[in-house]
Amino acid sequence: MTGGTMNECRTSRTPRARRALIRVLLACGAVAVLLYTEGQWESRSGGLMLVADLLNRPELLLGGALAALIAAAWLSDRRTAVRAASRAVTVTAGVVFLLGALAAHKVSAAETRSREDAPAGAQRTLVVVHRSYGSGSQAGEHWHVLLESGEGWSARRWLLADVGGAPDGARLVEASWTGREQITVVTDSYRRVFNLDQDSGEPVEAR
Repeated sequence: MTGGTMNECRTSRTPRARRALIRVLLACGAVAVLLYTEGQWESRSGGLMLVADLLNRPELLLGGALAALIAAAWLSDRRTAVRAASRAVTVTAGVVFLLGALAAHKVSAAETRSREDAPAGAQRTLVVVHRSYGSGSQAGEHWHVLLESGEGWSARRWLLADVGGAPDGARLVEASWTGREQITVVTDSYRRVFNLDQDSGEPVEAR
């Protein structure tokens, strides 16, 4: 095989390999976005707890998707003007994402969690998450009162109360089990009672 023929084969393989790598990067980015979307969905009240904890990670998954998109744009062999524009857009998006992540860390709060298992050893746990913000627009205290029900991949988490923060600035007084299937949440402005469904564990506010 002559040197010219070998160079032609090498040249023809290089674009194909690059295109294959670009497709892999784009697929990985799409998968990362889909996984994060699933994590967001399961983070709703009553969603699957473990899926939410594993996949609701914007810095990891969205950051990874953005990195894959930037790499794909950088490897693109399209016309120079299109390639330059795509690179500029993806790099700008990366910078904006990084600045947003840094801003989120700046307003991070000191966090404590308390857990209280249901009476009679049921697979249900009352969780109170307390966050204290020392400075900035979110300065103050914030409480999330949660119910975790079940175990393993089927375990679910419900939000019972979101207390504090702007604009009301309410404070949590107490959240506790007041019966085998009942939770009471008391703040400085209201009192709410939740009765738990015996089968699903879903909390339903008493009227």
